[in-house]
Amino acid sequence: MAKIQNISEIHPTLGFTEFDILEKYRKSFNESELGRLHSVFPFEVMAKTIGLSENRLGRRNVFSPSAKIALMVLKAYTSFSDRQLVEHLNGNLHYQMFCGIMIDPSSPITNY
Repeated sequence: MAKIQNISEIHPTLGFTEFDILEKYRKSFNESELGRLHSVFPFEVMAKTIGLSENRLGRRNVFSPSAKIALMVLKAYTSFSDRQLVEHLNGNLHYQMFCGIMIDPSSPITNY
């Protein structure tokens, strides 16, 4: 199963250059068209309105409710097939930031 973390769970505690690079990606994301699109959508509110919730029985969800909504918006924005979207999501940090997740490169999503 793919290892995914919410971006909010990743907190730099030491001054490593990797965190500086991540900050540069965040800044470039916020300045990009995709970042501006992300700022328009209230994903958390939309997920609550639709009735999506974290607490479910069974297998743990890979995406949070708001990430599921963001993924649907991203799919419509890119016009990718499911397979293409997952392939791009695995390797594109801006797409991951749009969905509010970070995918471990050693454990990419393989289920389209």
